[in-house]
Amino acid sequence: MDDQFGISDENLEPIANGNDFLSGLNDDHKALATQNGWQDPGSVLDGYRALQDQLTGAVMLPDEAASSDEKTAFYQDISKSWTPKNGYQFNMPEALPENFPYDQAFAAEASGWFKEAGLHPSAAQQLHDKWVGKMAEHFGAHEESAQSAARQQAEAAETAHRDLIREYGEPESDAYQNVVAKADRALTHLKATGLDITGWFADKGALTKADANGLQQVADPVAVKLLAFIHDNSFAEDGLAGLTEGSSGADPFASGCLNLKEQSELLVKKPARARQMIMVAGRDPKLFRV
Repeated sequence: MDDQFGISDENLEPIANGNDFLSGLNDDHKALATQNGWQDPGSVLDGYRALQDQLTGAVMLPDEAASSDEKTAFYQDISKSWTPKNGYQFNMPEALPENFPYDQAFAAEASGWFKEAGLHPSAAQQLHDKWVGKMAEHFGAHEESAQSAARQQAEAAETAHRDLIREYGEPESDAYQNVVAKADRALTHLKATGLDITGWFADKGALTKADANGLQQVADPVAVKLLAFIHDNSFAEDGLAGLTEGSSGADPFASGCLNLKEQSELLVKKPARARQMIMVAGRDPKLFRV
């Protein structure tokens, strides 16, 4: 029986049949419905409602028309979900030099920068490792350079020592002790006049750089000869003359002539002269702490 709209009862029967829902779709729509399990209009609506629920908490990326400020605000907002509140905890890279001076203070400061930038912890770790690796390279190069310089200084000092021995004799000989005493006294006199040339000698390679104890070694025998020449031509006395001036006439540090009073006065008032007299006496100044 047709109603006033011309729809017969026969036309209503297929609508009640779920299979006729798919049969009324074109091929593309039918494939989509089958893929999503839609068998009737109700299942389509259920799927739509589920999709709405998912989109409620979804993050929408700024489109190409978004301004720079909008993009920045978007990134700052989403980065809050992964930025650690208590700062980044970095793992140390492998294969670092054993004595590498890791800068904890700088790492903490960098952690603050990473947090301000909203870096993901994995990205922050990568940057940390790159920075530490580069610092390790610089440290290794500096260590190698310092060790090489130390070896060169030691070799130069040993060569200078052999040259002086070849020209003046063994270190305990009078000639060797005399030239060293002259050089030491000339250096002391120049320093007393305000002309300290030890640094200049070191820069020129004639003396080694001072070690941890402030001691230097001769790296060029010419320096010793030059100072001895200055001593002989500028201080009006040779290497031994005048050493006993103002004393009893004998070297108070010589074996068999132990004048403790004169020793004490010289060590306190004139340590440079005391050192020279000790060396002339063939004794070690270190025994007297000069």
